[in-house]
Amino acid sequence: MSKSVLDKFGEVLVENVRDRTISNWDKILSGKMKGLSAQQVLEKIGGFNEEQKEALRWLVPKIVDVSLHNYLAMIEEYEDINVEVVNNGQSGNIRELSDGLAGELYTEDGWISRFSKERYEEI
Repeated sequence: MSKSVLDKFGEVLVENVRDRTISNWDKILSGKMKGLSAQQVLEKIGGFNEEQKEALRWLVPKIVDVSLHNYLAMIEEYEDINVEVVNNGQSGNIRELSDGLAGELYTEDGWISRFSKERYEEI
């Protein structure tokens, strides 16, 4: 019961935050996004060679994953912040359902490996 509620949160988090963010930054770095912010980024990296641009692309998921890790650690640390998830009629507080929220992201059984469609390289 509790795992399905926890996994629902992980799936939604990974697909709608991790994957979307990585995809958006890939589009920005490749010039496929045309907004003002995207144009500013392209101006900043205009002098970068291909190796430097590839380093940026490599960094994007690392930065996103650290942000997700810190977000989950914050939820776990602050007891006055509660995230309640409902899945198929079952509900639960994710802090109480996990023995370490940030750790739910990692390993071959973690949320990233199971739910992400974007690149992931475990360090």
